[in-house]
Formats: sequence, C-alpha cells, structure tokens
Amino acid sequence: MNQVPRKWRPRMALVVLVVCASLLAVPVVALLALQIGTNWFMRETESALIKQAAIYAGVYAHAFEEVGSDAPIPGYYLPPDKRVFWNAQTRTFTSFLDLRVNSIEPTRPDATPSDKTLDARHWQIAGELEKLEDRASRTTLSGVVFLDFQGLDLLAATPMSFAGVPEVETALRGGVGAALRWRSDADARWSLLSIARGAGFRVLIAYPVISANRVIGAIYMSRTPPQLESYFSREGAAFVTLVGVTFLGALVIGTFLVQVVLRPLLALRNQARLVAKGDAADLLPLRHYGMAEIAELGDAVLTMARTLSRRSKEIGIYTNHVTHELKSPVTAIVGAAELLEEGDLSAQTQHDLATTIREQGERMGRLLDQLREMTRAHQHKSGEPGRLADMVPLEAEVAFTLTDGDAILPLSLIHGRTILSHMAQNAFHHGADRLVLTWDGRTLAVCDNGRGFGDVDLARIGEPFFTTRRDEGGTGLGLAIVVAILDLYGATLRPVPGQGGARFEIVFPPA
Repeated sequence: MNQVPRKWRPRMALVVLVVCASLLAVPVVALLALQIGTNWFMRETESALIKQAAIYAGVYAHAFEEVGSDAPIPGYYLPPDKRVFWNAQTRTFTSFLDLRVNSIEPTRPDATPSDKTLDARHWQIAGELEKLEDRASRTTLSGVVFLDFQGLDLLAATPMSFAGVPEVETALRGGVGAALRWRSDADARWSLLSIARGAGFRVLIAYPVISANRVIGAIYMSRTPPQLESYFSREGAAFVTLVGVTFLGALVIGTFLVQVVLRPLLALRNQARLVAKGDAADLLPLRHYGMAEIAELGDAVLTMARTLSRRSKEIGIYTNHVTHELKSPVTAIVGAAELLEEGDLSAQTQHDLATTIREQGERMGRLLDQLREMTRAHQHKSGEPGRLADMVPLEAEVAFTLTDGDAILPLSLIHGRTILSHMAQNAFHHGADRLVLTWDGRTLAVCDNGRGFGDVDLARIGEPFFTTRRDEGGTGLGLAIVVAILDLYGATLRPVPGQGGARFEIVFPPA
C-alpha cells in the first residue's frame, strides 16, 4: 500500500502562528513605510524651500534694482549656459537631495567674522528684507539668511560671512546649493537612532539672487522636514487604534482557527489513529466540529470506523463459520477416501462412498460460491433504479406474480435479480411454488405459499450461516447475501410472521 511521502510540512499550529504574526506585523510594516516616506517628506521640504527662496530672491533683486546707482553691479558674472537658464521664462528644478544617496553633513557652520563690508545698496535694502523675513517666517517656519555677493549676512550687526559653506559657494557661482545637515552634534553622534526616529536633520538651500546677469547675493534657507514624531503627534490615537485593532484581530483569528480548525482536526487525527489500531468500536461524534467540511470529515471517519468494525466482525464470523461448515464435508470426504483405500469393499459400498465424496464436494463448492457472492455484494456499489418486471429471474424454481409489473424499484437490475433469485430459492426449499410481489412505493412485500417460519427465531433470519436446512445441505448464506446487497441501498429485510406461508418486507429509506 502506498504511503504519504515523508517530507517537511508545516503543522497547523505553525500556520496559525504565522497568520497571527502576519497580522501583528501590519503596524510594523506601516511604521517602516512611514520611515521610507521620510525621504518623500525631505524632498517636499526641499521643493518648498526652493519656491520660497525664489520669491525672496525676486524681492531681493527688485529692491536692489530700485535703489539705483551709477556704480557697477558687483557679483559673479554668469557664464552663457547659466545666463540662458536664469533668463528663461520658466525654470524647473529636479530634486538635489536623496537620503539613499546623500550623506548627512555635520551641523551648519556658524558665520565667521570678516574684514569685508557691505556696499551701500545692500546696506539700504537690509531693513526691508528683515521686515519681510520677520513676517514671512511666521508662516513658512523656515530660517532665512540674506547674503550679499561676498557671502556676508545682510542682517548681522557686524560683518559675518557664510562664504566658506559649500552650498553657499555653489549659490554665489550661479547654482542652487542643497545639503542635508544634522541639527546638532547630539544628532550626529546618535545618527542611527535619529534616522530610526525619522528626526535630527535639516534641509538647507542656498539660492542665488540674479540682477543683470550677476550674482548680487544669495538666499540661505533651512527647515526641518516633517518627521515621524509630528506625524504621530497628530495621528497617535489612530496608530494606537490600529495596533489595538490588529492585535485584537490577531487574537480573534488565532482563537477562531484553534477552536474551529486545529482542535477538531487533532481530535479527528486521534480518532483515525484509533481506527488504524482497531480500537474504534466505541467512537463517538466530537462535541464540536467547527466547520461543515470538518463535520463531514468527522462523519466519514465514524462511518469508516463502523464499516471497518463491522467488516472485522464479519471476517471473524465468516472465518469461524466457514471453518465449521467446511469441517463436516472435509471430514466426510477424508473418511470416505480412507475406506476406499482399504479396499475389499463391495461395489455398492464403493458407489455410496464415491457418492458421499461427490455430494460433500458439491456442498463445499456451493458454500464457497456463495461466500464469493457475498463478498462481491459488499464490494459492489449501488446502481440505478430498475423496473420490477425486469428483475424477475428467467429460470426460477417458483412462479412469480406481480401486482404492479411497471413499478420502479430503487435497485439496479443485477442486484434486483440476485435478491429475487435467492428469495425464490429460499421459498422453494420451504415448500413454496409461488411468490407474490407487491410494491407500495417504499416497501416490497414478498409472500410465498410454503411452510412459513414455524418456530424459527425471526431475529436470526438473514444472519450469515443461520439455516434450518443444514441436514439438507443448506449453507445459511442465501438471505445473508440479500441483506448484504440491501445494505448498499440503506434498505432492510424484515420477516413478518403470519399464517399461510412466509412473508418478507424489503423496506427502502425515504427518497
């Protein structure tokens, strides 16, 4: 018999654990997604700073040009490619920063004292720019420093220069400088923890101020991008609710799977093992099957257990009875053979002994044939319904009378003929020469005109090897074969005591 291949398969408990762990991982995955979103927050901040710096730069250049002066315009003169870019009707900028590419630089260096001074025009517009910065920063929440073409802070009390900062150098040469910098030394020392929190760095943008194709200054802006802390401060309750609902869902699903799937399957496994050991005689239905499919499986297990138990008992009964039934003819055959071997017997005695051997051999043959027929009856499946008139055996010892020959019985033609054949043989051996068949839609009554049941134990009729004709060569398997076939259809054979012959009723289950 083929066995299930042995290989690793996950147990149901592991499946339940994985399902629950997957549900519990939802908040963690959501948090990781938010951390990935930090890069998006940073880029949005960078874009917003560039737009704000463009506005500041426009106001700065306009104010510078409004002052008016005969002195030449100071600052770096743009090369041709940059002149084309800054003089275009529209300008677009791609992102300069990417957390996956750019490293986070040290904190922004402080401005250093300088021996340079602001020229008169820058000095004159510093006050207006300071007012603009004060009003706008309340909304933009961005830090802004106005620089001249030398990198000097226009609003510093004394000359202070940012010219040595890389992003500022880029802006004073006509480009847009961008950088990611830690907010403090503590953030730099605990960089991994800071990134894990999604906090600790700022976005810095240095934007050139252009007038007459010269860089007359720069706008140096900075801002911390929206971080996970701020997100959780706004959505903390929702996140806690998500975690709680997910945990509760995992608990409910885990409990459901354990109660509805795991425990019934384990119980069915234990029952199947009892069936395999042959200890399934007293199996009872489980108190709880969980699901309809498992209930069907449980019913199949109990049916299999009952069938195996019945078959086991039948095999035991058949073995004992066959041994007993075959013992008598075998003994008679062996005895007759021994007498024949002794010789010096009359012709009549030899004839009688040969007759005994032949009759006992025929009896053994009938017994074995009926045993094979009963085995086939157990193994064959039920068939399609057939017409009662077509089930009457063509060669029978008794005559059949049908009250309704067109009746359709829930029996196959082959099984119907087998049943009626054995019923006819049983009636003939009990002195009958006629069988009357009556069908009422559920019960087939079979009545004969023989000797009837007499003092026979009606409860044993149909039991294998039970016969009242043992001395006449009866095997007690005829009605047993009928019962075995009817079992396939869920029908029963019921003897009904009465006067004037035997009456059997074959009762079929409701359609």
